[in-house]
Amino acid sequence: MMALGGAIGAGFFLGSGAAIRQAGPALLLAYLLAGGMIYLVMRALGELTLAYPSQGSFATYTTRFIGPLAGFITGWSYWLALLLVGTAEITGIGVLLHSYYPGLPQWIPALCATMMLYAINMRTPRSFGESEYWLSLLKVITIILVLLCGASVLIFKVGSAGSQAHVGNLWQHGGILPAGFSGLLAALPLVIFSFGGTEIIGFAAAETEQPERTVPRAINGVFFRINLFYVGSLAIVMMLYPWNTLEPKGSPFVLLLSQAGFKMAAGAVTFVAVSAFFSASNAALYGSSRTLRALASVDDAPKALQTLNLRNIPYLAVTLSGAFLMAGVVLNYLIPDKIFSYLLSAVAWIVLWVWTSIMLSHFNYWKSRYDVLTPQVKFKLPGAPYTNWGIILAIAVIAVMIAANSTTRTTFYIITLWLVILVAAFYAKSSAKPATTQGN
Repeated sequence: MMALGGAIGAGFFLGSGAAIRQAGPALLLAYLLAGGMIYLVMRALGELTLAYPSQGSFATYTTRFIGPLAGFITGWSYWLALLLVGTAEITGIGVLLHSYYPGLPQWIPALCATMMLYAINMRTPRSFGESEYWLSLLKVITIILVLLCGASVLIFKVGSAGSQAHVGNLWQHGGILPAGFSGLLAALPLVIFSFGGTEIIGFAAAETEQPERTVPRAINGVFFRINLFYVGSLAIVMMLYPWNTLEPKGSPFVLLLSQAGFKMAAGAVTFVAVSAFFSASNAALYGSSRTLRALASVDDAPKALQTLNLRNIPYLAVTLSGAFLMAGVVLNYLIPDKIFSYLLSAVAWIVLWVWTSIMLSHFNYWKSRYDVLTPQVKFKLPGAPYTNWGIILAIAVIAVMIAANSTTRTTFYIITLWLVILVAAFYAKSSAKPATTQGN
């Protein structure tokens, strides 16, 4: 449920309308490709998690199997990515509520959501897990109902959409690639953003009972459910309506129910969409605080950030991550119209980096399989090491395609600057250690 909570949020309920207009039916191919990739990445992470359980998840594995610099960059970059995701999700809350109540500024719902998120994450891990379970379950039930509703419109031709609903809408308006590869390229950041967040399973495994049973079940279940929800629901939407008639700024699922005659249900979906954004940002704040704690445990962040309170919560780490979300509230006040697209592409770059680090870490772990000291687990990455290099090659191709797009080039420069800052910070930290030791 936590992985679904991280993956089903603003990208699904709000960004999918714009992605359909950019790529058309080719968006389904992009989701299938990304879904297969993230499944293999999660299998690699699952094997590492069961072999070496760690609070720091893949950041720790990157340090162990690639090197301290790579671990430093991966840990801090994922912390940033999670909080960018969280900011995107609270932005989604503001956008949806502002569309219903035009007099309500976008930043006010974002502020209220941030304060509630901080309060939840300062309680016990159990309370966080329970809240995330029910929020995610609400999303899952709603998506299933939308799927059933869309299928009934398609089969029985009910509602105003019934007359134009047929399977041929998938290819009769310009083909499978109506906008060419350029349209597919434009939608890639959203697709990558959508699947980002599933990696949080690696963090949760360190705080759950019987990870050898729960981790494989969670990873296998997430792959099939995400593909069903994303590909299935978007395919239904594009069968009901010609893809080039959909409003890019609205939610296609609200449109589906409204035109099918379920006006109240459409309002309910909007409510669920808001809860979905809240759920995804809840998972993001949880993961970011645990990332900070893991960084502090290996001296890549101030030691105080790993301090636990009486509820077993890394309260300083939660507070720092919550402060970053507050900065997102300020951006919602300053640039409400542009913030969402910037966040999508920035997160996509970091997610690609994280996926690469997981596959490289697993490859180096795989090379040590004949060492008697290397833990052997039953839940293995299929096809290793060929799948490792296949995924890394696919990531490289996607990165080149995104970098070639003028609309995402700005965030490419920003993320490059971020990496330069991290490299400089790492070497400054490393050079300061001997002097500190000598002074003591």
